Amino acid sequence: MYKKTFILTLLAVALFACNTKSKESKAEAEVKTVNVNELIGSLDQNVDKVVIVSGTVDHVCSHSGRRAFLIDSTGEQSIRIEAAGDIESFGKELVGSNLKVKCIIKEDRLTADDIQQKEAAVLEKHPEDAEADGENCSIEMQNINQMRQWMKNNGKDYYATYYAEGISYEVAD
Repeated sequence: MYKKTFILTLLAVALFACNTKSKESKAEAEVKTVNVNELIGSLDQNVDKVVIVSGTVDHVCSHSGRRAFLIDSTGEQSIRIEAAGDIESFGKELVGSNLKVKCIIKEDRLTADDIQQKEAAVLEKHPEDAEADGENCSIEMQNINQMRQWMKNNGKDYYATYYAEGISYEVAD
């Protein structure tokens, strides 16, 4: 009786272990691999999902290396990758390299109040940019106005910005 119980226990453990590995393999296989253009076109659909994004490193933040920017083949679109997971930092030597970065897509939302506070801070910091008719010609104000226009055009009460938390990467050259 003891032998039967022992064998059944071993069999159950073996089946559980195989089933767990199978689920992990399946989850890994379901991770989408996309280029920068494909990712940018579907950012809102990939929030909090794991993806693998491929692109060329255009810039690595010089102070800490905690941020890198991947660009598409035209150099017109980019995504910010924050060092996280197994990534301590990105080395400057990666600039110009093609990477495949496993990451989680994240979204930050700016509300109308947040944007109003940004505008007030810009006008306080650069009062010379405010013209008599209330217009502002600074780049910062152009960005603020673009955010407001996007919210209006999309019927949203927030402005979304996206970035990726890097989990791991490999040089794809």
